[in-house]
Amino acid sequence: MSRVLVVEDNKKIFAHMVALLRDEGHEVDGVHSAEAAQMVLRAGPLPHLVLLDIRLEKQSGIDLIRAMGKDMPPTIVISGEATISEALAALRMGIHDFVEKPFSDERFLCSVRNCLEKIALQEKVRELEARRERGQSLLGESAAMRRVLTQITKVAPTKGRVLITGESGTGKELVASTIHHLSKRRGKPFVKINCAAFPVHLIEDELFGHVRGAFTDARQPKRGLFEEAHGGTLFLDEIGDMDYALQARLLRVLEDGKVRRIGDTQEREVDVRVVAATNCDLQGMIAEQKFREDLYYRLASIPIEVPPLRERREDIPLLVTYYIENFCREHQLRAKSLAPETLNALVNYHWPGNIRELKNLCERLSIFGGDPIAPDDLPSPIFSEVAEESSGLLRISELKAMSLKAFKNRCEKEFLETMLIRTNWNYVEVAKALEINRSYLHQKITGLGIQRKKGLKATES
Repeated sequence: MSRVLVVEDNKKIFAHMVALLRDEGHEVDGVHSAEAAQMVLRAGPLPHLVLLDIRLEKQSGIDLIRAMGKDMPPTIVISGEATISEALAALRMGIHDFVEKPFSDERFLCSVRNCLEKIALQEKVRELEARRERGQSLLGESAAMRRVLTQITKVAPTKGRVLITGESGTGKELVASTIHHLSKRRGKPFVKINCAAFPVHLIEDELFGHVRGAFTDARQPKRGLFEEAHGGTLFLDEIGDMDYALQARLLRVLEDGKVRRIGDTQEREVDVRVVAATNCDLQGMIAEQKFREDLYYRLASIPIEVPPLRERREDIPLLVTYYIENFCREHQLRAKSLAPETLNALVNYHWPGNIRELKNLCERLSIFGGDPIAPDDLPSPIFSEVAEESSGLLRISELKAMSLKAFKNRCEKEFLETMLIRTNWNYVEVAKALEINRSYLHQKITGLGIQRKKGLKATES
């Protein structure tokens, strides 16, 4: 439940705002002057949101924002008499939105929802920053990611070998790194190698090293990565691309914990935890005799599957907010926010490149995007590849238990989708039929996550 402070001297408008907010499930306090508001804010605890009229009897709303400074909670300014200079001053002070009187209930509640959603995302981003400082690099609050984090937490303190599977770009290296940093080996090296990036003769040298004179250019002895990782963790990325003949040497090391440099006659003992990762179907490769079955079972003592981004869409707003804030800070740019319809488009995109693709896009948006980042700032594939979903009749008797608010949103979404399809996405016709403003229809479509099917163009006339 969110706490909201209403600062409004018009008692009729004040009562209406309080009633609307309480119907939405918010905890509401109210005062009629800037002086009283300042006393409430100084006394604490701070509300999640302040709804503030500019024209008050003694102190103005702008004066209150100035007096509170950095201690002012997120604020929506509501006024029908503000001058342009006052509106600009309020915007420069970082208010979330400016709502003009008289306002519709829909406009008012939409602004409140957007602000509270933004606040919730920012709080989660701060939690993620704290988690990263503790060595937990994985980001996400979805059920799928919680399962992965639970598996990591359980396996990290053990000596078990882990095989991480998942599509390219899902963050398998981050899983391996997190396992290392949560293990007893965290003070020792974390060494990684991409098995697909080296030719056969080079990867053998990288893993096991060589002695002087082992081959033409071997002028000095060299330690391999197994020796470099002694006491720590060796991460073998893209293990499915390792040469079949080399797999036998790797198996031998895993079995007896000893390595022999190329050209050497002596073996060296190593204490290394091996974590491997692949985006290949290793069991299918075993059937085709492209991967050793005995090596597979040595590596896959504990399998962890990292879900693709399309299966954890609820994490996308958090990830996008986090990466854009970080890239703006890294490139010394002013912090940018995202328009709700932009975030909605990103959530509905299928992300073939997973986290890697999302991270690259966020860096591009932080540099080239406007503020707020609008749908026009997004590349066209974001819209052309949105998955199509058909709408059907809502079968109430088959629904699982849900909150009344969730049920209402589901009903509204299906009804609006049906009306839009019937009119070939004619916004004017739908708004007229529903007896609502066209701007409110746009807000509803965005807020409910309704996506236009491929080949259908929306019309405004």
